Amino acid sequence: MGVPTKIADAIKELVYKKADKHRYLNRARNENNNFLTTLVEEEGVGGRLSAFMARDKVRSYIKDAILNRYSKDVAQRSRPDDFSVPIREQTGVDGAVFVEKDESKNIFLYKSPKGDHYFIVADGAYMKWETALRKGLVYIASDKPFLRKSGVQIHLLLSLFARKQSVPPTDAKLLRRALKRCGCSVFIYGEK
Repeated sequence: MGVPTKIADAIKELVYKKADKHRYLNRARNENNNFLTTLVEEEGVGGRLSAFMARDKVRSYIKDAILNRYSKDVAQRSRPDDFSVPIREQTGVDGAVFVEKDESKNIFLYKSPKGDHYFIVADGAYMKWETALRKGLVYIASDKPFLRKSGVQIHLLLSLFARKQSVPPTDAKLLRRALKRCGCSVFIYGEK
């Protein structure tokens, strides 16, 4: 028997509020582990969930079903709705137009007004930038029809969520410099 939707939604809302107050995205792993333990032991969260699942499954449910979703939801709220400005800032090409989004991989495809430039925006976390890079490269290698057009320039832009933390300027500069040498641009959003 699963958690009834109404109860699951109420618990999720409560955990989201507590995660905001705790500043979940800004904390170290051990601090978040302690926070998770508190949620498991709390009557309004872990206690309610234990009525619908074995006590040993409650921790995994809170971590996987609620807190991981919380992180993704915060990232999505922080992410720009339109990447045409970061594309212009990073590549100098103005007026990029949205083409499609690969929902499963958080890949956004844009093209220039003339159709001679395509921009693959791979979204991910700053601390795991290499995952976003891999997603973008796999997308480019996927033999999409636009990739077969002659004279088309392909640009890869990593859109990296900083998880409401400050990114040291020297780290960001080094990452941008290294990836630029590989033909990839970096856009960081969601800093503290």
